[in-house]
Amino acid sequence: MGTLFDYLDWRGDLTFEQCEFGEVDSLILSLVSYLDFYKIVPASPVAKGCAFLAAAKRYAQRHKGEGNVIGLIMPPETVTVTTSAARTVRFGTLRMVGHVNIVDDNIQSQFSATTFLAGEKACFVAFRGTDDTIVGWKESFNMSFLSPIPAQSFAAEYLRHIAIAHPDRKIYLCGHSKGGNLAVYAAVRSSPEVKERIAAVYNNDGPGFDREFIESEEYLAIRDRIRTLVPQSSVVGMLLEHEESYEVVKSNQVGLLQHNGFSWEVMGGRFIHTDSVTEESRYIDLTLKQWLSEMTAEERKHVIDAVYEILASTNAKTLTELSAEKLKVVKAWNTLDPEAKTIVKRMIRLVTKNAKKK
Repeated sequence: MGTLFDYLDWRGDLTFEQCEFGEVDSLILSLVSYLDFYKIVPASPVAKGCAFLAAAKRYAQRHKGEGNVIGLIMPPETVTVTTSAARTVRFGTLRMVGHVNIVDDNIQSQFSATTFLAGEKACFVAFRGTDDTIVGWKESFNMSFLSPIPAQSFAAEYLRHIAIAHPDRKIYLCGHSKGGNLAVYAAVRSSPEVKERIAAVYNNDGPGFDREFIESEEYLAIRDRIRTLVPQSSVVGMLLEHEESYEVVKSNQVGLLQHNGFSWEVMGGRFIHTDSVTEESRYIDLTLKQWLSEMTAEERKHVIDAVYEILASTNAKTLTELSAEKLKVVKAWNTLDPEAKTIVKRMIRLVTKNAKKK
């Protein structure tokens, strides 16, 4: 039983030609994608790119002495695992291209992706999950009433450009949390020609989709290459619908803390798998689905917009900034219109009522 760092010791000397890209690799690159490689990794997918080792060194130099530079959500181990991976033969020789980061308050979108080139035959496309930005969290909640969200459209277009730029490579897609959802969406919306080149799609504890999406011919055409991995007490990964069978991995944490990929237990070259999610996970999943079913799409939009309005009124752009603005959040709640307050309170009552039935 080990961690992602143990995996780097076990597999670090093997190139991807010697040992194919797998589930633990997908999580490591998904976590690396949370880092800001602006002006380190070129945005162009056709550029020569930057060696992973060089990118990690430049990132460390840029943020030397700054502590946790990725906000409240992602743990500081993200930087450490990036540095550790970069020092291995397996990851250090990858070349990084196509680093894109879009945060747009006007269309309420947060999207980022990075592509890793392995030798001459494969590329690994990693989509960032929801980061520290408030607008990123708003967009993720928008999934409950809007399809596609802007980030999903960006993901599909991003994959199209990568596929054109590297026409002779097999493609592996991956992401953690919302990034996993984006990886699946991009694969499903790709052309038949690109689909033929997709070797695997790894959705690491990312939410699913609505019923119409997972019953579409486009989805069914690639379903057998989608691997959804969730921890035993998954909450995020159980949201919405999954037509593909999901795999359950062991975590050394409890509850929502299991969403942290660094808690997933590794043995040799893969995660330690278990039979099913916990009763708690199934219960929360049913509670959330019941809440969604008891509210119309317009009501969901209203409640999410209302909460976002409260947060936006503080002028904070990130959760880190917001943590210092608690008083402003309270004041903003007091200025909220009565209808919005009613919907928020109704949501709380629904969850509380279902909790009492347990």
